[in-house]
Amino acid sequence: MRHVLLVEDDAELRLAVDGQLAALGCDVVVVASGEDAMRVVAEQLRIDVLLTELRLPDIDGRELAWAVGQQRPFVRVAFMSREAPDEPLDPQDAPLLRKPFTTTELSQALADALPVRRSSR
Repeated sequence: MRHVLLVEDDAELRLAVDGQLAALGCDVVVVASGEDAMRVVAEQLRIDVLLTELRLPDIDGRELAWAVGQQRPFVRVAFMSREAPDEPLDPQDAPLLRKPFTTTELSQALADALPVRRSSR
């Protein structure tokens, strides 16, 4: 079972993606902000994948991924967004799910998720 930290600021989308993850057999912790995500990272025993919106109100999804990677170097990351990113993703090959997406696409993104490996900040 994958343990997924889902970070999505849109309540409807949070509910929909949570349902998709549950259908895939994932154990999901759902939060609405980067601040809440970092609180979970500090407290949660197991997180396998960070699935985060790229454009959160309080932090850029790439920055959140980097911060999570500093705390949990083996957590893998996949991004979600309605729009293409303005800058390359970090890691550049991390999956980017374009909303809306199917459960099959979500499953593939979870399988392809990569750890964040940034040597300097």
